[in-house]
Amino acid sequence: MAHLITGNKFDPNTDIPDLSGKTYIVTGGTAGIGFGISAHLLQHNPTKLIMISKKEEHGQEAIEGLKKYGDVDKVQFIQCDFEDLKSVDKVAKELSESLQQLDGLICNAGLGVGPYNETVDGIDSHMQVNHISQFHLTLTLLHLLQKTPNSRLAFQSSDLHRAASSSIKFASLDEINTDIGATNLYNRTKLANVLFVRALVRRQAAGDLGFNKAAQAGPYINATHPGAVSTDQQEQAIEAYGKAAKLGVKIMRPFMKSPEEEGCRPMLFAATSEDVVKEGINGAYIVPDRKVTDPSKQAQDEELGEQLWRLTEQILSEKLDSLPYRTQYIDPMAKEGMHGQSHAR
Repeated sequence: MAHLITGNKFDPNTDIPDLSGKTYIVTGGTAGIGFGISAHLLQHNPTKLIMISKKEEHGQEAIEGLKKYGDVDKVQFIQCDFEDLKSVDKVAKELSESLQQLDGLICNAGLGVGPYNETVDGIDSHMQVNHISQFHLTLTLLHLLQKTPNSRLAFQSSDLHRAASSSIKFASLDEINTDIGATNLYNRTKLANVLFVRALVRRQAAGDLGFNKAAQAGPYINATHPGAVSTDQQEQAIEAYGKAAKLGVKIMRPFMKSPEEEGCRPMLFAATSEDVVKEGINGAYIVPDRKVTDPSKQAQDEELGEQLWRLTEQILSEKLDSLPYRTQYIDPMAKEGMHGQSHAR
């Protein structure tokens, strides 16, 4: 809902409260919308800001750029390749052991509309980066969010989740690894982000996975849509679609939002605003700047959300030696094949 006084506006320069004593993690926090999120968090004085991204040089460039926003001694850059599950597993476990609290996990990393590729793990790169790796990071760090009062967990989705194919079942790895076209690959992952948020909130309501059903225990879990933002994701679309996409991007880019000042607003609202707690905004889909709206009917399909959870667990169980959290569907002692229909125990 829009606030009675501020309406639908959320200005990260003035509306983020003092973040003293708080610790935040931002995936994909070194460029584009992620850099805007990191910059405005640092602007409001957190105790620790951890940026996770693929390239070491991007981390150093981001820290240099952050100097005008705050004290970069509070910033830690961690190199992690979300196209490599072992890299994600290592970083997630190290953070789980080293952090005493986590006030916000901002899952912003993602591939945009781009050509089909498979990761070193043999998985569609869009699905692995945008959902599977961040599913694993989230569940590994969930205990920290659960013990930190009023903590936040937020996922960068997109209104393109509304255009996801109705044929999506999340039934097997073979389905995931079918090239359905650059836009559809992206749309499917944005649908997965919303389905995962809603599945987590169902478990929170049931007191499952270590969640405390008490009011304001946290985390507050939401998905956001940044709006049409000018980022390097448009270059991925050009790679996928060639000259036609290049012309379209050239025409539209002047009308797109700045990632540092506008595209970051819904996520920063979800991650920092005291109104999230006051208004009980949880399991919501937030569009610019802070408007809560319904996602697609497909994104509200509980059965599809559970199938996504089941398949994600199955893939992670197959690809990693062990998972540091209790699985919902997969027996950790019996690794099943995942190329056909998955089986719940």
